Amino acid sequence: MIHKARVPLSSPHAREKLMHRDSSWDPLPVRGTAQLTCQFLLTTVYAPVHWVLCTAFTLVYLAFGYVLELISWIPGVESGYMKLADLVYGRILPWWPRWFVSLPELRHEGDVAFYQARVEAKLARWSDNWKYPHTEIPLRGYRAVGAGYVAERASEFGWRLTDGRQQPAAEVKLTRITYVQPTS
Repeated sequence: MIHKARVPLSSPHAREKLMHRDSSWDPLPVRGTAQLTCQFLLTTVYAPVHWVLCTAFTLVYLAFGYVLELISWIPGVESGYMKLADLVYGRILPWWPRWFVSLPELRHEGDVAFYQARVEAKLARWSDNWKYPHTEIPLRGYRAVGAGYVAERASEFGWRLTDGRQQPAAEVKLTRITYVQPTS
């Protein structure tokens, strides 16, 4: 195992190369067809119920926000409310949970060319949008090519890995460095 704290790194590029050397940055093994089919069927049955729950929670959250607006003069109330929103919508009740399987994922499981095109399309789409300096690519977007591929291609599109703790088993976080015209 490589310990980043013990290795002196002179450039961010060297740090990125070191970061994705372990097995968590490699492509994930292909899931079985039976498992994917079951997850897809569960997704088609549960997704509408999940989205109704998300919508209902959002309405309750907005209503609670109006009440909080009345007591916003208390220090820390707004920042706590925003932290709660990040927690709930990011981890507890995401719009598209990690176990959901879409039809393209079911059809193209293990297809490296499909996932390469998916990663490049996502990077190109976000590279054209200069409003947002950060983006995240979830695991379902790079499953067959691995997070290491995302890190390598991101630099060609003007992105770098976000400093801090990366979780390649869940998502890759990227930060814009500069505008670069893609070479493909």
